[in-house]
Amino acid sequence: MSQGYAVTAEFYDLLQAVEHRRLTGRLLDRWLGAPEVGVLDVGAGTGLDVMVLARRCPVVVHAVEPAAAMRAVLLSRLAEHPDPAARIRVHARPVQELGLRGVADFGWCLNTMAGLPAADRAAALAALADALVPGGRLVVQRPPTEAADSRRDLPSWPVGGDLYSGEVTTERVGPRAVRWRFDYRVSRDGALVRTAAEAFDGHLATAAEFDAELAAAGFTADATDDPDIVVARRC
Repeated sequence: MSQGYAVTAEFYDLLQAVEHRRLTGRLLDRWLGAPEVGVLDVGAGTGLDVMVLARRCPVVVHAVEPAAAMRAVLLSRLAEHPDPAARIRVHARPVQELGLRGVADFGWCLNTMAGLPAADRAAALAALADALVPGGRLVVQRPPTEAADSRRDLPSWPVGGDLYSGEVTTERVGPRAVRWRFDYRVSRDGALVRTAAEAFDGHLATAAEFDAELAAAGFTADATDDPDIVVARRC
């Protein structure tokens, strides 16, 4: 299964940005606070949250995005906003390969942990703990506890007379594994112009298992939020 977002990067902002910003805006209003050291955005994607974090926080924002296709969109976005971009440092490797130490007092990690098997999650959480100062806050989305076979439509978006739309299908592929398939469509005057698809493998974990992984990495879980959000403190 592709994990490179080579297909999804084209469609992500059009089909998912509105819903994404609604969710992350609520979470940041509640949990961001006022970082004084730095901010870490792991799984920064196309940069939708990076710009918000840079505008809200007068500190360095570390944007971690290993996928070249998503990072290309992120960097294009930064090029349009040179003032906040001057405080955004883009990292092109997974957080567990960066060796960051004490660079932030706020960490932000959504839509990322579900894509990692247990060993990689442990390494990522340990790296996050190293990157945060003691007492730093981490807002992280844990993997889903369970997933049933399902299908849902993505929002549609018109561009120049074309209609961009899609759907996501969830399929259980093992007792602790799930696969998400994203099918994208471009239509014109009711006729299909082209299609594209990309699939991602995911991993399930119970809330208790993920809390234990957080504790092993040096975090204390303080609160929860929806969907599947854990707010933890670096010990």
